[in-house]
Amino acid sequence: MGKQPTQGQKKTKDQIAKAASQRSKQTKKKWTKGRAKDKLNNAVFLDNTSYKQIETQLPKMGSLITVSTVSDKFKVNGSLARRCIRHFAKSGLLVPAGDQNSKQYIFTVNAQVVAAQKAAAAAAAADKPQAQKKAPAKK
Repeated sequence: MGKQPTQGQKKTKDQIAKAASQRSKQTKKKWTKGRAKDKLNNAVFLDNTSYKQIETQLPKMGSLITVSTVSDKFKVNGSLARRCIRHFAKSGLLVPAGDQNSKQYIFTVNAQVVAAQKAAAAAAAADKPQAQKKAPAKK
């Protein structure tokens, strides 16, 4: 409010105008510094290498798979992450966790499918003949 005149004194119009002009010259206090958030450069299309990467690393992500976790980990945009989740859910790699909502996809990894994939990979590695070491050539 400013200083009040002492008892018996009144401010003149000139004093009031001078006080108003001084207030307008002062800068307002800023409570926060306006920090700009960095723009994400997420992929909009999937190429073959990124698809293979998602396919191999998605089962290793843990118990909670959502659009935001897929988008953050693989640097893809949200619509592409939703499509990936739907695709892997249809293939049986992911199973829904609880009741589903159309706005939030919450999935977990299907442990039976992952165990079957590991067993198939181990069987393929066992069937593959090991490369024999060549004997050093005699001189």
